[in-house]
Amino acid sequence: MYKILSYLPPSVLVSVVFLLLSSSANAQPSLEIWFDAVGADGTTAQHATDYEGSAPVSATFYMNVTDGDGWDMKYEWRVCHNGGTLDNPYITRYEENPTIQFTSAGTDSIALYATFERWNASIGQKEVLEFKREYYTLDATPLTIKASESELTFPNAFSPNGDGVNDYYKPKTFKSIVEFRAIIFNRWGQKLYEWNDVTAEGWDGSYNGHQVKQGTYFVLCTAKGADGQVFKIKKDVNILRGYTKDEPVDSE
Repeated sequence: MYKILSYLPPSVLVSVVFLLLSSSANAQPSLEIWFDAVGADGTTAQHATDYEGSAPVSATFYMNVTDGDGWDMKYEWRVCHNGGTLDNPYITRYEENPTIQFTSAGTDSIALYATFERWNASIGQKEVLEFKREYYTLDATPLTIKASESELTFPNAFSPNGDGVNDYYKPKTFKSIVEFRAIIFNRWGQKLYEWNDVTAEGWDGSYNGHQVKQGTYFVLCTAKGADGQVFKIKKDVNILRGYTKDEPVDSE
């Protein structure tokens, strides 16, 4: 482009530059939004517009503005839950790239409400361009994050023999668990192990650095899901040290 312009006569060059500047000045901003997310179950999403996973879900939101030069921009991220309206959000953020924790089961809709303003000397007034409810109703779709309903189950056996399979006692399945506490007892009610993170490695079948005997122990767990469900689980835990990776442990 610059080489072509350099060979044009001055009068033509002025006209071309004027047209280029006019085209740039008349351009209107466009908006793109997306997010990166990770759920409690480890599932991730990059440059996404929708996501489904286990709560709590952590998401960082991003925007890209095209042809925004010369415009003043005001913006706010809005979040509504389970059919709520973006005009009445339950979360509002004013950072450019906010990170938000979604701890409740259900579907959240997220939109960037933006207003662009500039002074247009040719018409002698301020121009205003809005990306708000009408934009997300007619021209675009809000971002969505869906946190699954809560679930928590435990196996009744594991085989801590160092073969790399079932060496730790931990939840068999879990979804959208936001509070968690589990304790392992022996048959005399002595506490052997406790953990408070549903994603942790769990119990390795030892106590005070020594492996406990093969036999039956007990797990007592209290937990709460993102949907408000309360879990109270009491279950036998059978240690089967003779099992190998070629012999599946009954985990029901």
